[in-house]
Amino acid sequence: MSTDGPGDYRALFFDAVRRRRVSRRFTSEPVSERDLWLILEAARRAASAANVRIHRFLVVQDPRRLRLLRMVSPGMLAVPRALIVICTDLEAATAAELQVEKDDAVLVDVGTAAMTMMLAAQALGLGSCPATSFSRPAVAEVLELPPHARPEFMLQLGHPAPEERVLPPGPKRRLRAADLAFWERYGQRQEQENA
Repeated sequence: MSTDGPGDYRALFFDAVRRRRVSRRFTSEPVSERDLWLILEAARRAASAANVRIHRFLVVQDPRRLRLLRMVSPGMLAVPRALIVICTDLEAATAAELQVEKDDAVLVDVGTAAMTMMLAAQALGLGSCPATSFSRPAVAEVLELPPHARPEFMLQLGHPAPEERVLPPGPKRRLRAADLAFWERYGQRQEQENA
């Protein structure tokens, strides 16, 4: 597909959104440094409340550390080839006069960075899987984080291994945006145009 015109970029974006899946198994092929930098660049461009950047991104590729992290992270079902840990820098938050425990935007910013990185990984042909179930103190210890770096989210990365997609039991109807959205008033539906 050509990417010469803006319409083509739109098609590529929505294709990446449609194809993005969580990858829970990865091949042994390493993730290139170039791809990691592109994913970090995507994170840098993610929305941030008041454009205050209090999050830092730690790239982990050391197989030993990755195995140790898996041991303290129930959310990691396999050992990825690379991991990006989103940390809140508490010193940066203090300098920005943010009350981390009271400001919901702090975690919203983690989510926007994470989703942007997941879409970037998809566009690069990589698989990704979020991990939010982990022991913060243990992760901080394994990664030798300074006290002002609080791990919030871990994004597992790698080349996706073929796996059978198992859908939960129940009706197999695919949800549409119209099934999840209301217009003007909660509970008021609108017919969805083909997108």
